[in-house]
Amino acid sequence: MLVDDEPPARKKLRAFLKEESVAGIFEAENGIEAAKLIKERKPDLVFLDIQMPGMNGFEVIATVGIENMPAVVFVTAYDQYAIEAFEVQAVDYLLKPFDQERFKKSFNRALQQIQFKNENALIYKKLLEEIGREKKYLKRLMVSAGSRFFFVKTAEIMFIEAEEKYAKLHTEKEHHLIRETMHNLEQRLDPEKFARIHRSYIVNLDFIKEMQPWSHGDFQIILKNGATLTGSRRFRERLFG
Repeated sequence: MLVDDEPPARKKLRAFLKEESVAGIFEAENGIEAAKLIKERKPDLVFLDIQMPGMNGFEVIATVGIENMPAVVFVTAYDQYAIEAFEVQAVDYLLKPFDQERFKKSFNRALQQIQFKNENALIYKKLLEEIGREKKYLKRLMVSAGSRFFFVKTAEIMFIEAEEKYAKLHTEKEHHLIRETMHNLEQRLDPEKFARIHRSYIVNLDFIKEMQPWSHGDFQIILKNGATLTGSRRFRERLFG
């Protein structure tokens, strides 16, 4: 799979891959499309551009999930993007502009990486840790509506509700379903702004109007739009602490 927002870059990679007798090549022109196709088509190898509109290469990995990512060769024109981190974590990269000889080295290294697929998750985990030593919390979440994909800013989310295998994002005007667990969302949202109040609810503190005692240690959260959520005593410390 070739992921790059520049058609000439994808054309160059495709030509080099054909020289290696590779078949079954498909493309994505942005990170959003890439994340969707990786989940659906499960390629063996991805040539992944880093700087793209909408979602960069690192965000693609985070969205797909490190445990679900195939082997990756990063492609970048910007050497400030932690090239040293790539080398430390044994992840290969192509620095634009590259020639066929450099491509061939990356391709052969990627073939070895495919053989050790079980190690990929650990490699990506360490890479993302290396890239962002300071923990960066989610500022937006990708949602879909039919065939459309777009972002919802986390600052606009009033609360998140568990709904079987999905999470429902509630904003003041609408709601969206995403396939994500409450636990993962809780870990990736800024604890200064969001608090887990119940196994089924995560609330944005900026939208809380008041809190009232309920029964048996539980409590009620009244939001500024009038909506009421029940908080569990099990999670009381996360809010009141």
